[in-house]
Amino acid sequence: MLSRKALARVALGTAAILAASSAAAVGLGPLVLQGVIDGPREGFSLELYNPYPEATDFVLYPVGLDDETAQDRVAILPAEVQLGSQRNRRILVVATALAAGETYKFRVCAQRKTPPEGVMINARVCSKITARRVG
Repeated sequence: MLSRKALARVALGTAAILAASSAAAVGLGPLVLQGVIDGPREGFSLELYNPYPEATDFVLYPVGLDDETAQDRVAILPAEVQLGSQRNRRILVVATALAAGETYKFRVCAQRKTPPEGVMINARVCSKITARRVG
């Protein structure tokens, strides 16, 4: 059994590791977004942020809310973008073919297009989006 002092050291070390890894992850927001429309298309705006110390190529793609199924009804403009260090860019997301009364839920994820050599985990971030068309 670990002493209180040892537990505190473990907790502090874990917090430092988590802070360092999350500080270097791509930024995408807002993380939850929803909209209501009376037509077949709904547009959303997301903000992509590059926290890395160099210009980086990013790729954005739509997947299912609870799985990795590609979402053909979602367009992302631009789907690939290069951002300079500490820069951000607005991304347009359009959900199409919404039926009357339909609620369509999906995620838009962003990650580095190609991780640097030696990086074992290519971190990504996803926003949950809900588009609802009134009947």
